[in-house]
Amino acid sequence: MDKTLHPAAYGQAQPGKVAATAFQEATDTVGAMMGPVEFHVAKQEILELLHARARGADRYDPALMRRCHPVDGTDNHGTYQGLMHGFIDNLEKTFSEGPVCLSKLHVIGNALFHSQGKDIFVESYHVAHETFELPGGTTFFHIGGRYLDTFRQVDGRWLIQHRDIVYDWSRIVPATESFWNPGRQPRALLGRRDADDPLYRLGGSHRGQLPSAIHSSDLQDKSAMDPVQRLLDKQSIAEVLYRRARAGDRSDAELAHSCYHAGAIERHGEFDGLARDFIDVVSFTRPKPGSPIKGMFHLITNILPEFEDADHAFVESYHVAWCQMTDGTDATIGGRYLDKFERRQGRWAIVHRDVIFDWSRMEPETTKYWDKYPGKPFLMGQRGTGDPLYNYVSRGS
Repeated sequence: MDKTLHPAAYGQAQPGKVAATAFQEATDTVGAMMGPVEFHVAKQEILELLHARARGADRYDPALMRRCHPVDGTDNHGTYQGLMHGFIDNLEKTFSEGPVCLSKLHVIGNALFHSQGKDIFVESYHVAHETFELPGGTTFFHIGGRYLDTFRQVDGRWLIQHRDIVYDWSRIVPATESFWNPGRQPRALLGRRDADDPLYRLGGSHRGQLPSAIHSSDLQDKSAMDPVQRLLDKQSIAEVLYRRARAGDRSDAELAHSCYHAGAIERHGEFDGLARDFIDVVSFTRPKPGSPIKGMFHLITNILPEFEDADHAFVESYHVAWCQMTDGTDATIGGRYLDKFERRQGRWAIVHRDVIFDWSRMEPETTKYWDKYPGKPFLMGQRGTGDPLYNYVSRGS
């Protein structure tokens, strides 16, 4: 048996224990064969494949899911153990027979990489948000866990050879009313689990399409787009997304403006117009009386950029937003940003943004954790200049 293969593929009763032995016996050669830049390129490709695998599940794209695994790839999924393509076959059967899944969003975080022989082992954290129509009513599932993935190069691409899914926590609750008004929210900005999802209508991707990858050979190919610059561009784009989240959460209009090029368009709920008008007039990014929001927190993840050329990129990113409303409601909103980026005069910024709503929950505000410790010096987030962040950085940055 190839010691770098996960023994769960052979139906062992205790795959985790056997796998640990196999990994300990493997020689750590991937890092030795690759230089630091090459290994970073491999990590970036693997991270984007994790995001593509989540996209395949969330948009119900069986072809994309299959392309993330070799034909002999295996899966240990709680309710299923066997070939991953067999698991996907079962998903297709469930999709046709029910129950109906209204939405899925797999948020990926915390990825740690370990070279194992010719393979790379990755532990990644995820939270899955899923909504189903069940006999007892529409039901919402939160599932928190980890993927324990063995990645292997197949025809020049890193694919998932074996996946263990570890379950750490979960909650099952009835669905609530939506954050958005179903009668007024444009259907073009509502997430779907089919080919009519806005991602495909905007041309950001095609069904079954893996993200483009930088290969180690590109590092020596002078005719290819500079792969190191491509990595830097991806980081620059990610930081624009993070700054835009900070701008909304901290109510910093100047910072929000800096994330867009002049003339940028935003489609956000019922708004369809200039991004600057959304920031200054429609939203509460610029502080104004009567705001219905007293607290906001946007988590950005699953960033998948596709470059048209050296200066243009289409970027899908996931977000989960928590909003504390002044009427005593806590709103949680899961969705995506579909952004067109351009680099002008060396600066990446957004030229078009569509905000896609995938799921939401509206629940009564609860007692806060810090209320249990009256008088203690908690640092409290604020939507303005009083936030602790500004002890360290300036507004607008």
